[in-house]
Amino acid sequence: MIDRDGEKMGLRLTREATGIGFALTAAVMWSLFLIASRVGAVDGLLPIDMMVLRFSLAAVLLAPVLVWSIRRGDGGLLTPRRAIFLALAAGPAFVWLNVGGFQFAPLAHGAVIQPSTVALAGMGLAALLLGETLSARQYVGAALLLAGMVAIAGPSVFVVNMEILIGDSMFVGAGLFWVAYTLLLKRWGISGLLAAAAVSVLSALVVLPIAPFVGVIERLTQLTVAELLFHVTAHGLFNGVGAIVAFGMAVERLGAAKASLVPAIIPATTLIIGLPMTGENPTNLEFIGAAIACLGLLVALSLKTIRDQSIDK
Repeated sequence: MIDRDGEKMGLRLTREATGIGFALTAAVMWSLFLIASRVGAVDGLLPIDMMVLRFSLAAVLLAPVLVWSIRRGDGGLLTPRRAIFLALAAGPAFVWLNVGGFQFAPLAHGAVIQPSTVALAGMGLAALLLGETLSARQYVGAALLLAGMVAIAGPSVFVVNMEILIGDSMFVGAGLFWVAYTLLLKRWGISGLLAAAAVSVLSALVVLPIAPFVGVIERLTQLTVAELLFHVTAHGLFNGVGAIVAFGMAVERLGAAKASLVPAIIPATTLIIGLPMTGENPTNLEFIGAAIACLGLLVALSLKTIRDQSIDK
């Protein structure tokens, strides 16, 4: 027989194990989206093509969530004005910066610069807007993040590679847009799934009508069936729906503090999975920069985890 303490321990371990599984699933799904963005750029797809793939499928899958929430009365927090602001932060402009950067810069740059920008901007805004005092450990994490980003993007400045500089700048912009989106979610208390539904539906209404006039259909029909399925899955299913659901399940089982460490592993999972697919060979300095940035993310985010857990207790 198993006593109650044993049952509770087993249940706790099971929930934590499944939570870790959901967290890893979310990280891999977001990584596959970044990889698909770079693969698509190399294959000749434009940002508008990937926007169509991203928002059309997500809108179809998430529209029932939006309708159901409004009918239940859960959509009270999501006013039309707030939905528009969320779409401005995480809709076509964000995706254009996110995937468009891969038209100019390689996978290693986007995989590291975007999550690093989110972490740095998040710490900065917490200090400026919320009055939080940054600790020595947070300064160390920020310094490591900056060092990693400089190691990756710095050589482009010295050799004046304007294309890569444009791509890196777009990745920074995408990170800032995502910070604005998450701040709006926290300020208004809107769930991630409901917000994603509103953003996807509104963005689809903007993007889909112009698709036939800018050659989207022609470019997508040039892909093989396997290539099209890969992009539809990575952009629409994984990034638009799956990663959001998986991350929400991770938060439910692990708590928001532990689940917030997911961005710290995205650079590693992106490079491990993506480099064989893209055939790119980052320089030693780029590898070192990625490792330093990953360490910086872990240091900066792990402090938040420790602080939040101590508050919960």
